[in-house]
Amino acid sequence: MWRFVQITDPHLASDRDGVWNNRFLCSMMPEVMACLRRDLEALQPEFILATGDICSHQTRDAMFEARDLMDSLAVPYYPMGGNHDFVVHDSRAWFLEAFAHRLPRPATVYSFDHRDLHFCVLDAWWLWGDGTLSEVGEKAVAEHLDVMLKDARWAIPPDQLRWIEEDLEAHANTPTLIAVHYPAVPVPKRMRRPDYRDAGSLENGAMLLELLRGFPQVRAIFSGHVHMHFIEELDGIVQVATGALPEYPTEYRDIRVFDDRIEVDTLALSDPAFAKRSLIPGREWTSGESRDRAVVIPLD
Repeated sequence: MWRFVQITDPHLASDRDGVWNNRFLCSMMPEVMACLRRDLEALQPEFILATGDICSHQTRDAMFEARDLMDSLAVPYYPMGGNHDFVVHDSRAWFLEAFAHRLPRPATVYSFDHRDLHFCVLDAWWLWGDGTLSEVGEKAVAEHLDVMLKDARWAIPPDQLRWIEEDLEAHANTPTLIAVHYPAVPVPKRMRRPDYRDAGSLENGAMLLELLRGFPQVRAIFSGHVHMHFIEELDGIVQVATGALPEYPTEYRDIRVFDDRIEVDTLALSDPAFAKRSLIPGREWTSGESRDRAVVIPLD
């Protein structure tokens, strides 16, 4: 057995606090990362899959500050961008510069192998109101991104769909996991509440899933973005969406890989004070049902 962990939406390099579905507390993230480092020292994962919204401000200095906090975990990691990372024209250049030492190639779309698994990392683009796909956020949407996601939409560009198809054809005999910031499916109806704030999902998630179903080696999609845990099985592909570190339940995924299966569990930080600070009583549902907190994914 070997393991890796998934963390998501740490929103580093920001001291902004607010409310999403619980209290959203970026200001506590330096303490959270210090706690997480201690926890990972005991867990000994082989790497971290960091599924986007690593940086919360659109400046080069913020990207490098976020990089330094990720490096402070002292575990190799694979970073990817989310809606807060990639907003302005220079965002991806800053990302590639800051995380060059962690990327298998100088690109925001890449694949890599680890032991007997193959991983594909995608970079969804912004979908503007007129239907244009763009690397940058539409001005009217980007201006209020820190407080709301009204009219914000994202999709996988056609060239990435072609790239992943070619990549999967070249790795047809290797069990494969997909990673993209936005889930391929919306948050399930069973998770929704009258006061639920919806962050959205991939606009062309159904198209991505249809493509992936043509490759039986694809076992799961790991995502973040929605600031809650949910797990859904989609015709043999498991969507694992994970909650944000600055917001209740302030947890991450522990993924243990065996010869015949992958076991996904959900772990809390060893210091429960962070979750307590974030929780708005009555909104514990963001931690998910039992089915959203653990799943076994067959490999044979």
